[in-house]
Amino acid sequence: MQALDWNDLRYVLVVSRLRRLAPAARQIGVDETTVARRLARVERALGARLFERIDGMLLPTDMGQIVARQAEHVESTVDQIGHATSGADAKVAGVVRITAVPMVLNRLLVSALPALLQANPLLQLQLVAEPRNLNLIHREADIALRLGRPDREARVIARRLADLGYAIYGPSRASARSLPWITYDSGLSAKPHVSWLAKAIQDDPEAGTPLIVNDSDVVVHAICAGLGRSLLPCCIGDREPGLARLSGPEPVLSRELWLLVHPELRHLARIAVVIAWVEQVIADSSPP
Repeated sequence: MQALDWNDLRYVLVVSRLRRLAPAARQIGVDETTVARRLARVERALGARLFERIDGMLLPTDMGQIVARQAEHVESTVDQIGHATSGADAKVAGVVRITAVPMVLNRLLVSALPALLQANPLLQLQLVAEPRNLNLIHREADIALRLGRPDREARVIARRLADLGYAIYGPSRASARSLPWITYDSGLSAKPHVSWLAKAIQDDPEAGTPLIVNDSDVVVHAICAGLGRSLLPCCIGDREPGLARLSGPEPVLSRELWLLVHPELRHLARIAVVIAWVEQVIADSSPP
């Protein structure tokens, strides 16, 4: 086996997390050709193929997953050494990677970002709008916001931030009876708001469901476009221009919003500052 350059493992790790060359190159700060060349060099050194291209994505092979897990250990060790020797854990500087469903990032966090970044000029946020649950233990993200109590991530630190009430929303000045339902792909049927919609549609078969989506942020755009009515969190629907609440003053459904953080990172100053900021944004968005 050829000598392995440990710095090349970082490229394997980032590509295994982001699954594409372009975003991996942006995160590392190089071009796509460099990323591809580094991956090829690791594969030659190990004598094994680490990624397969499937539907435009680079998915780790079995060997690729093994190498990525080992690279995570190296990354964690390097981080710990850096914090111990430079005092980085006491300075609000560096990258913090936050993941949540697109609706939460787009409708709640982005508008509050200027104040955070102005107060912390050495901080860099990476917002990952992702419907799937990224793995914090594998360092796919540092902080995650989840709609629902986490039940498969025993090693992360989890905190319930709020109970988000949901109501029915439609375009302003529309009559609920004249609007079809906007609902979700059957793969999301286990989600509480999707189950609620399924029952409402069953009780109102004449309304129809001409539009089926797989993301709540698309629902916001669809309602604004006059395509129908659906469920949305009140903290988003009540603030969105062009939307009107069609159900009563009380929410028809409630879902828990949880914050998750990697256990080895929660004491870092940059992580603590971002967590406090997220908590304040959510508190300010929630009804009294």
